[in-house]
Amino acid sequence: MDLNTATWMVRSLGEAVSAVLVDDEATVFAGGWDGCVACWDAEGNSRWTVQTEDRIGAFALGEELLVAASGLHLVALERTTGEQRWSVALEGSADAVTWWEGDLLAVSSVYDIEHNDFIESAVWRFTDEGNPVWVERMDERPWALLVGGEHLVAGLGRPRCGMLDLRAGPPFVHTKPPTSSPTTAGSASSSSLLFGQADGTVYALDGGVCSTEAGSIEHLTCMVKGYVATSDAGHAVGRTDDGVLCWESKGNPVSAQMEAFARDGVSMFWMARDQGQNSQLEVWGTDRSGRLARGDMSRVLAMDGTLQRAVVGCEDGSVVVWDRGMLLRRLEQTPSAAGPETDARASALQAKLRALRQTSSDD
Repeated sequence: MDLNTATWMVRSLGEAVSAVLVDDEATVFAGGWDGCVACWDAEGNSRWTVQTEDRIGAFALGEELLVAASGLHLVALERTTGEQRWSVALEGSADAVTWWEGDLLAVSSVYDIEHNDFIESAVWRFTDEGNPVWVERMDERPWALLVGGEHLVAGLGRPRCGMLDLRAGPPFVHTKPPTSSPTTAGSASSSSLLFGQADGTVYALDGGVCSTEAGSIEHLTCMVKGYVATSDAGHAVGRTDDGVLCWESKGNPVSAQMEAFARDGVSMFWMARDQGQNSQLEVWGTDRSGRLARGDMSRVLAMDGTLQRAVVGCEDGSVVVWDRGMLLRRLEQTPSAAGPETDARASALQAKLRALRQTSSDD
């Protein structure tokens, strides 16, 4: 099925989209490369649009505030109106932000052009009013800031690698990785927390190795059951919680991936493969049912999803939204959604009918 025929809403941010977020009430937030932040309600109506300092790298949504990582700053906006509550500057670019126990945890990093590497990073904690609680500077860059259940951890690059327990504040407890390779990706759910490494290792919070993939882990997504690890070469592998292979897909590099929706109790996995200046967005069934749908669009830079809505943000400024009910209805109406065996039986039946009609015509 062509995903473009099943979109529920398409809006334009007016600039390349760098971050998207959809909440449980189907409200959509999008941020752009030039700092624009926009909000649409569950019916697709524009709620507000504001301009921030710089490119939006990440969002953290609280009960009252939407906090955006905007260039060198954290910017707190009223969730319902977009009015700016406060803004604080970090040392280096604001890479990630998340809520933790009513406060905000953020990661910043300084990139040195001459060394072609990150030379210093920091983890910050602020109150919901933007007041600093503590900051911890380090040589390593935290490539993943994860909240899962009662855990708050960061996955580190070189030299230490491994992960830091951020719950109690500095000095942090450091856990070595199963191999000496740096962390490159991470993902958390209510039941699991995983890290991916440059040597292809995927490991859990307790340090146990879940699998070893072919290539550096570029993206990692915890599913309701199992996980999907994608290498920098575009090799996507779906596995059970125990690491047993369920399915795999090879192709061009993947720019973004996520879990969104379920069909017959099975999670649906979304990934965008680069196609030059464009992307091919694919939806897979994680129970070995294969690829369910795909669609070509402007290059996908960001995505987010819930049980009811899926959102992607594109380089041409498009914010594209799918609704679960509408998508499932379209899948049911598409013959290919039934699978190759059903398609073969349908083709055979159509051939017999054509033969019968031809026989009747000859008579």
